[in-house]
Amino acid sequence: MSPVPSWFRYLSWLMAALFGVCVALQYNDPDPVIWMAIYGAGMLVSLALPSKKPAATLGIVVGLVCAMWAGYLIYKTWGLIGLSDLTSKMSEKGGAVEEGREAGGLAIEAVWLLVASAFRVQRA
Repeated sequence: MSPVPSWFRYLSWLMAALFGVCVALQYNDPDPVIWMAIYGAGMLVSLALPSKKPAATLGIVVGLVCAMWAGYLIYKTWGLIGLSDLTSKMSEKGGAVEEGREAGGLAIEAVWLLVASAFRVQRA
């Protein structure tokens, strides 16, 4: 069994820290538990991936859930908001901007977990 490269280990830890910050930021959210759970899952998988190959299976599952959820939110907000609304405007447009931002967070988590898990599966 060959060890994972050090860059992968450091990147996994960095992403785990990012997801940990995301968990903390959900404290003031109207529905914090579900968001803390999804970002917490990403954090735990990211911490486990460098040392535990079976974590890749969980990473793929969580990544697919995030991808589907992000896709649903994008579909729901498509045409209601523009890309600039996500970064520069504070008006919520009936909650669509918040959902668009949530889709972005889920997409980041999905891409990371799917790519990192696929890489980890390839490492014996």
